Amino acid sequence: MKNGVWAMNYPVVRTMSEVVEFAVVAEQAGWDGVFVSDSITDGATDPWVTLGAIAACTERITLGTWISAPATYQPWRLALAAASLDQVSDGRLMLGVGLGVGAEFGRFGDDSSPRDRARRYDEALEVMELLWSGEPVSFQGEFFRLDDVTLPVVPRQAPRIPTVIAGWWPNERPFRRAGRWDGTMPYWPALLGGTVGPEGQTSSGTVDGELRDLMALYRGVTGELGEVVLPRQTRDDADYRSLAEELGATWLLTSYRMDLAELRQGPPI
Repeated sequence: MKNGVWAMNYPVVRTMSEVVEFAVVAEQAGWDGVFVSDSITDGATDPWVTLGAIAACTERITLGTWISAPATYQPWRLALAAASLDQVSDGRLMLGVGLGVGAEFGRFGDDSSPRDRARRYDEALEVMELLWSGEPVSFQGEFFRLDDVTLPVVPRQAPRIPTVIAGWWPNERPFRRAGRWDGTMPYWPALLGGTVGPEGQTSSGTVDGELRDLMALYRGVTGELGEVVLPRQTRDDADYRSLAEELGATWLLTSYRMDLAELRQGPPI
């Protein structure tokens, strides 16, 4: 498994320059990836400017979003931003995506239903993949229309930028969607004490039990697991790491606030 770290690109936590320094130190200390948030309502910096600055100061480390919500974008703008970053980073982008939460829509006058947003999300992903081909795209969907559009920049990675689908368990749809893309970034209620997520999911289960359940569903809908990015909330949890390995995780993503001193210790073994 690879080891990623969340850079917490919030100005109340770190300035932009401190986020870039954090990523540089992570690469030097042997971490495999650095992930940034993409949520204006939560107070995060722009992920594409942030990751572009990181790309310019690093050479090896994977650059990821945790997470972007395509339904809040014009998909051609997101496709172009991601492709441009993939080029400038020599193919180091992993695009983590999700449906998004209510505030990311409602505060900007979008009163559509979660079902409508989910359809827009799926359509946005379809448009992005078509544009990443570099071929002219004409598209007429429920939410988006393109008339002979060619993206001026295509990704370095082929056939597309790895697109990893986030999801809150026990919602099944995100994991079924992930089976059509390049992997999953799950969260589940027991991991955060029982109640979590945009729909207030509750659980009386265990961290291990819920993780096994969601991975069983995911395995049932995909021929290849792809990237499985699991959050890690403590530095030293050998049992959790062993379970992650058993279930086919490819990444452990440290999801708590970490200072530079701990970062310099490198990832847990």
